[in-house]
Amino acid sequence: MLSHVENWEIYQKVADEPLALLAYNSRNIGESNQGEVVDKEMDSHASDMYKILVEADKLRLDILKRMIDILTPLQAVEFQVASKKLQLCLHEWSKRRDIQMGITQLFNTDNHSSSGDSL
Repeated sequence: MLSHVENWEIYQKVADEPLALLAYNSRNIGESNQGEVVDKEMDSHASDMYKILVEADKLRLDILKRMIDILTPLQAVEFQVASKKLQLCLHEWSKRRDIQMGITQLFNTDNHSSSGDSL
């Protein structure tokens, strides 16, 4: 499990507040006299977030493989089916919630879900 925590510095860096401090120190909303610094911090933050997502996906797959190794073949199939049903239910719930809240109009009207999946 510790192999997934190799990039601990990245996790701490993402949790830090460099962007919040830059925003707090700005004089006007949406403007910054430190545009290059903000751009650099945003690029760094996006890169770090990508690395964390990759690590999270590796961890998810590792756990899934270990769980399937423990289960019987029939249990593994039932688990996969239940997982997919849960995913589809959450996706549908998310679409309905987005529509109820009017969120879809803020983004792209062709997409009816904040997840980015088209209908």
